[in-house]
Amino acid sequence: MEARWLVTALSAIGLIFMLLGLAALALPTTHEGIQVWQLDNRHAIYAMDVAGGFALALGLILTWLGSRVWRRMVLD
Repeated sequence: MEARWLVTALSAIGLIFMLLGLAALALPTTHEGIQVWQLDNRHAIYAMDVAGGFALALGLILTWLGSRVWRRMVLD
């Protein structure tokens, strides 16, 4: 019974982190914070790009962990 709540919680938290990460990646340049790395004259990586990438990766990992818990629950 606890595994069902764990699957739901991991999936929901993962989805929230993915949405936050995508929202951070979609911000206009004026709202992205400090510049972390200048690639060339037209492209740069800003602080919110790094934070958005981290949040997106964390969300993907959490939803993957939820799927592993669900798979273990189904197969056992």
